[in-house]
Amino acid sequence: MKVFGIVLIVLFLLVLAVGGWIWSGRAGLIDRTQSVDEKWAQVQNVYQRRFDLVPNLVASVDNFMQRQQATLTEVISMRQRVIDLKESAEKALGSQNPALLDSLAGQLSRQLNSFINVVVEQYPQIKGDQLYADLMTQLEGTENRIAQERRTFNEIVRDYNTYRQRGIKALIAGSIFGFPYEKQFFAAQPEAQTAPSVKDAFNNE
Repeated sequence: MKVFGIVLIVLFLLVLAVGGWIWSGRAGLIDRTQSVDEKWAQVQNVYQRRFDLVPNLVASVDNFMQRQQATLTEVISMRQRVIDLKESAEKALGSQNPALLDSLAGQLSRQLNSFINVVVEQYPQIKGDQLYADLMTQLEGTENRIAQERRTFNEIVRDYNTYRQRGIKALIAGSIFGFPYEKQFFAAQPEAQTAPSVKDAFNNE
């Protein structure tokens, strides 16, 4: 009977040790999950800036054209397409889906390039508008921020995936507590990796 009691105590201590070991793996996964979520929130922030800025850019051109009393049919049509795209992108911002978000961003870039080409061809005098030049600078800064935040996000995802997949402790804790085996990297589409070439458009004579 005494031996049986000792065995029970040993088993209890062993269970406690294993449980604590697994719990520490859970804590490591929580820390890394929080880091991924934090960096994703920052990615959302810089993408939201882009999706807010481009419609403002288009609106400023619209206003400029109205002052020039020019034909606005094509400009207005493009402006509406950009606004519609922004609404779709804002829905994507709520889900942690880098591929979808970057796909929409690529569409936005293509719409902006098309818009700029039309405007410059029909209204070359807009090159001298200071407000427009300021918005170009802001757009370029936004693209730089996005590139930096995507890079940081991928580094944090890599840290999470490595921890989750390599360690026995994390594998067991992740399976027990339902942590995803792998989080998705940003793998931008080729056209989305390049900022809108508005500068080149404005250098054309």
